[in-house]
Amino acid sequence: MGKYLGPVKWLGGITLVMFGIALLFPAIRDSLFNEEARSAVLVQAVPFFGMFVGILLLFILLVIVVAMRFNGKLPYRAYRPVELTIIAGILVGVALLFQPLHFVGYKYGFLLVLASTIGFILWSHIVPRSAQHDAALPPITPVQHIIGMVVGIAIVAALTYSVATLNTPVEPYGVSRRVWASYTPERQADISAQVVSDFRNVELPFLLIFNLFPAIALYLLVREAAGMVTPHPAPATPRPAIIGST
Repeated sequence: MGKYLGPVKWLGGITLVMFGIALLFPAIRDSLFNEEARSAVLVQAVPFFGMFVGILLLFILLVIVVAMRFNGKLPYRAYRPVELTIIAGILVGVALLFQPLHFVGYKYGFLLVLASTIGFILWSHIVPRSAQHDAALPPITPVQHIIGMVVGIAIVAALTYSVATLNTPVEPYGVSRRVWASYTPERQADISAQVVSDFRNVELPFLLIFNLFPAIALYLLVREAAGMVTPHPAPATPRPAIIGST
């Protein structure tokens, strides 16, 4: 734990100061500046700047701690597929940004590019073991694959259910209550059916694509980690040759 103390103390301390400025400055701004100064852009931007710098330093601290913890410890056979999954997330996200089919794809494409880029920055700071080291590792067993798939499927189900529950369309479907109340029951029913149909047939598929990438990455990592706790079949011991046998 001692090796983490330096980064946590300095970066963590500055992060707390930045968050403190972001949270406390609006309360003390009136007593520090007159009305004209309070309306200045730089003064108005202090809370945002403090929060932004705090989040940035927190991410840098996370990168440093993760790199210190896992450098030289991850097998290349686990590291490389996760890296390719993250790169695929960036490419698919860019494709969704420019697809002409539906605006929902742009929303999830932007989130996928953002999350994958952040993940790539974090992952690229980890140095795996050499590929030659994998030759000495036991092969991945079916049990490891099953454990990894169970975790991956659970992640897809949990993320899809939670996000779908939060984003399920409800009345008045983007218009004001007053405007919604002015519609006839027939028009309300048509709008409701159309919105629900778009959510099920358009948004849910995009959401499923988005959730596949963290699920695949976790499948690969859990599959490798499961090898540390599941028994591997012992290699067959060759029988000694018997002299004079035919």
